[in-house]
Parts: sequence; structure tokens; C-alpha cells
Amino acid sequence: MKKLSDYALYIILFPQLIAGPIVRFNEIASQIKERSTALNIDNKLNGIFRFTIGLSKKLLIANPLDEQVDAAFGNNIVELGTTDAWIIIVAYAFQIYYDFSGYSDMAIGIGLMLGFSLPENFNFPYISKSITEFWRRWHITLSNWMRNYLYIPIRRQQDQQSPNLY
Repeated sequence: MKKLSDYALYIILFPQLIAGPIVRFNEIASQIKERSTALNIDNKLNGIFRFTIGLSKKLLIANPLDEQVDAAFGNNIVELGTTDAWIIIVAYAFQIYYDFSGYSDMAIGIGLMLGFSLPENFNFPYISKSITEFWRRWHITLSNWMRNYLYIPIRRQQDQQSPNLY
């Protein structure tokens, strides 16, 4: 980090601050310095399109599903039949996906309009063939953050504390 102002811009970068994707400074530092080349009409139009897709996911799919799911969970769940319970589970799964991915799309769109290219955060997780693949496709930047800041440091600490058995 050479300039404090670059780091300050990263800290207050609106799109990634409110909804993700989670971006580390070294992933975006070069874009902060060379943003003027990314501020073109194509990126702005793509950003508007991506923001609109995200807003549509949120307003047209996630919010109506949220109302239905909340109403269903507000009733006596014990009295639900099996079919109704499965419908609510599937509706909830789609509601949280469209809510999270909609916010991520809006953030990526705003980023494009401001001259930043933020990473993808969801990659069609519900077409996964395994739980592992699902997790790799779901909230990708959160998974990367957890790996870098939780799993790897804990693993290193365990490796340092355990005796070498070989």
C-alpha cells in the first residue's frame, strides 16, 4: 500500500461494503490506481444491466417468496402436510439464493458503473452434484475469506502444535 487514500477508498467502497462480494485490498489495488481506463460507456451500461438484474431478483422473486415463507413459518408448522413442508423448504431455498445473489449482482453492477470489476459471488449453486460443489458455487468470496482467515490459520496452528508422526 503506497497511498493511504487508495486504502481509504477500498475501505469505503460502497458496493463491496454493503453486500459483498468480499474483496481483499490486494485484489482491487490495481483497479483503484487505473480506474479511469475502466470508466467507459460499455462498463457503465453493463453495470446498469447487472444492477437491474440484481434488483429484479430481489424485488420480483426474493421479496414475494419471503412474504410467503414468513406467512408459512408463522403458522403452526406441526400441522403442515409433507407436500406443504417441502414447498416451503424449496421456496425458502430460492428466497435466500435470490436475495443474496440479487444483492451481489447489484453490488457488482454498481462497481462496474464506478469503474471496478468485482468478482462473481454465485455460480448457479443449485445445479451442483454434491455438497462440496454446492459450497464452491455458493457465496464464493465468503468461502475464500473463510478459507484464508479461518481454515488455513487454524490448520497452521494445529500443524505447529502436533508432533510429526512420520
